Amino acid sequence: MPLDQDVEEEARRKRPRVDGKPLAQDGESVERSQMEATDARVAPEKESPGCSLPAPKLSEEMRDTFRRIMTRYAANRPNDARKDRRESVDCCNLTVETEFCDVDDGSFRSCKARKVAVLASKSVVSLSSFSDGKRIRVCSGFIMGSDPCNNSSKILTSATLVRSLSTQNILIPDLKVKVVLPNGLTYDGLISMVDFHYNLVVVEVKSNEKLPEAVLVDEVIKKGAVLAIGRFYDHGGVMCAHGVIRKQSSTLDCSELLVSSCHTTMAGVGGPLVNYSGHVVGMNFYGENHTPFLPTVVIIRSLDHWKSYGKIIRPWLGLFYTPLDMLPLRVLEKCTYVNKGLYILKVTEGSPADVAGLCVGDVLIECAGKVLSTAPELGALLLDLCNKQMESNTLESNVTVEVVVRKQKNGRKERKTVIASVLSECNYYSWYDPLPSYKDKEMVTMRFMESY
Repeated sequence: MPLDQDVEEEARRKRPRVDGKPLAQDGESVERSQMEATDARVAPEKESPGCSLPAPKLSEEMRDTFRRIMTRYAANRPNDARKDRRESVDCCNLTVETEFCDVDDGSFRSCKARKVAVLASKSVVSLSSFSDGKRIRVCSGFIMGSDPCNNSSKILTSATLVRSLSTQNILIPDLKVKVVLPNGLTYDGLISMVDFHYNLVVVEVKSNEKLPEAVLVDEVIKKGAVLAIGRFYDHGGVMCAHGVIRKQSSTLDCSELLVSSCHTTMAGVGGPLVNYSGHVVGMNFYGENHTPFLPTVVIIRSLDHWKSYGKIIRPWLGLFYTPLDMLPLRVLEKCTYVNKGLYILKVTEGSPADVAGLCVGDVLIECAGKVLSTAPELGALLLDLCNKQMESNTLESNVTVEVVVRKQKNGRKERKTVIASVLSECNYYSWYDPLPSYKDKEMVTMRFMESY
């Protein structure tokens, strides 16, 4: 026997056994392991040094007979065994939207986080979008309203779920949405609101079961411990990652985003960021080294706008800004005359802010008479301002915004009036989402068909 075969034979003999049969190793099917175990039982022992008789060999015909026997056995094995193997394939990593969880290490912090996650999970769902029978995206979401009259619940998630992979602000063609509820049941979802600017989608699902609604906090939470909660589509289990809110700018193109240190995946996009009371403080998106989230102060006002006007009305100033406490030190030293406000990073040429005389390096310290300390506060103020003008029937094509800035060149306060235009699609934020990477397209199609 060649040396490599001898080594392989020795390794097989040392494998763990159950009922005298060697267990299958990684990458080896159960059928092959059992077939080779049968070969080993009928194969002769190695010739001993003192034996002169030749060892009998297993004929190819006999080997083929054993293969046919094992094939028939595998085809007729109990249904539970086939189901277990099928489920293991179904739960494999079909896309880049993999699971996440870091609260199972048994530590005191994890024990507390697990209790909060279980409480919050009652309103957390998983969603998947399909087109032409193929799965496109997987997201998490949370229940934020209900309509008892038609037994429907409203679920908030990210527009990533429905955005076309080839364009920024177009729905997936032939779109179908499936929703996995906390009870494990899957329902059809109906899109009732899409806002590509803030990357929000509301999906309605009809269910006879009363589903608990998440509690949203109507204030900006700037620090503290938080949990990113999600639900995985393939098996419907809850996911949780713990972290803290960081003083860090997001890499995504949305000024109102804050950042947490929770480590999530694309499967957590659209899921809630909750405090340790189980209340929602934001909706999660995806970053490679952090988790950006849109604070609930912006979400609440956006949903109110949609409910009242059928769209989100927001003035476009033409500014990009960041809080002072997120500035690099080399930039912060130029702003020693102020300790609060939003540093202007960019002013679009010809924009309302540019026309009003706002410049890069200036610091926004007030808007509509209120002192600013975070970007979400300014976003919420602008939404409130538009709402007030709509209620008083004074909102036409422009919105008047009064701001106070400190000029970088001399540190003086200046009051500016910005005649802003209403936000249009050409000025929407750009959202980057990694493309899905499928490993088994047939399995994705099969899971879609099974849901009917």
